Amino acid sequence: MKVEQENQKDVHTKGNVIVNKIKVGDIHYEYDMGLEMEFEVLTKPVRSDEGQWTWKAKNTTDGKEVSFLVTEGFSHYAPNLYDCQAYGGCKRL
Repeated sequence: MKVEQENQKDVHTKGNVIVNKIKVGDIHYEYDMGLEMEFEVLTKPVRSDEGQWTWKAKNTTDGKEVSFLVTEGFSHYAPNLYDCQAYGGCKRL
């Protein structure tokens, strides 16, 4: 069963986006190996009973939909999402 949790301890991505405060329409940037991807949030994150947060976003370059997952206590395995452009000189995908 999935439940929304707004009054709970903040959960972060590796790039320090606060997952439980993400809103539909937010723009996030993911960085990996010199590449930058820009995503627009499509669904508000929901939390499972096991502490896994999931949401959907679309790549603003090609329109493809992507599912994200962050597990509480394991942010070091989370996507490298930022709420602003964090690195210069990266190739946009």
